[in-house]
Amino acid sequence: MVNYNDIAKIAKVSSTTVSHVINKTRFVSPETKDKVLEAMQELSYKPNLLARGLATGVTNTIGLIISDIKNPFYPEIIQGVEELAIRSEYNIFLCNTDYDVEKGLKSIGALISKKVDGIIIASSQADKFLFKELAESTIPFVLVDWNESKINVDSIYFDFKSGIRKAIEYLVSLGHKKIYFISGPKDLKTASIRENNFISIIKGYESEGISYKIIEGNHKIDGGINAAKEIEKEKDMPTSIICSNDLTAIGAMKTLQTDGVKIPDQISIIGLDNIMLSEIVSPALTTIGLERYLIGKSAAELLLNRIKNKDIPKQTRYFNTQLIVRESTSVVKNSFL
Repeated sequence: MVNYNDIAKIAKVSSTTVSHVINKTRFVSPETKDKVLEAMQELSYKPNLLARGLATGVTNTIGLIISDIKNPFYPEIIQGVEELAIRSEYNIFLCNTDYDVEKGLKSIGALISKKVDGIIIASSQADKFLFKELAESTIPFVLVDWNESKINVDSIYFDFKSGIRKAIEYLVSLGHKKIYFISGPKDLKTASIRENNFISIIKGYESEGISYKIIEGNHKIDGGINAAKEIEKEKDMPTSIICSNDLTAIGAMKTLQTDGVKIPDQISIIGLDNIMLSEIVSPALTTIGLERYLIGKSAAELLLNRIKNKDIPKQTRYFNTQLIVRESTSVVKNSFL
């Protein structure tokens, strides 16, 4: 196996200089650096990244934990994290929890064992158990979509309430009086935040004769399908539905259409996330949008800043949501009343 001494002999420098070039631990003149790199190439030397990480305490890797790799919500977040990480010479370990707390805990344990320099939790399972595990590890970390603005950690906060408020105001302006909400699973923190935001806003319209109901979904297409089938059993169906995410909305919309319900003439549907599929489905889905690429990039920036300087004040960055009106909403043209 090629070692530092072998490279040093060919480059005619000290093995210490070779170490500084490979590990980037001290400035080396460009001329000397080129000699070392040429010698490495001549000997087909490839650095042992694990050994280097153990020696320096820096592996130039970060972990990224997400909830569901099949959910189109996440690719833009991953892209935003990855592009900034690569520019900063960091690699990414991607972990998928599939909405499972136990998987999330195991992922954190695996990342810690790999000596990653920091972790981004962009997972709906970022509950108190994961938070405790991370806090005890001393590894820098960033929470995405935690929605607890007062906790003393680096975090990304989504203002779902403003987007949900705009969605309800819009439906009311179209004459809708019966507005349902298909939530995510009750035990999912981010799902309960969206549901609670909906309830707190819709209650302000009860004096205007607006009624509502919560139907539980699971943030997946099949959850939207099952929720729609439950709604279809009711004698007096709603004229509009807001969903906790776009996959739920797409599942609900396709089921209703298959069963002869006209969208949006009889039921208007609004999603949340603005995934790419929301523009492709027919009718195109009205949704509450988030700038997911910028969210990922911002999370990576927070983490890399924390890795470089653990003593800087903790930061929370806020991202607004906006209503994107498309074809799945309209005035009530033929209600079920």
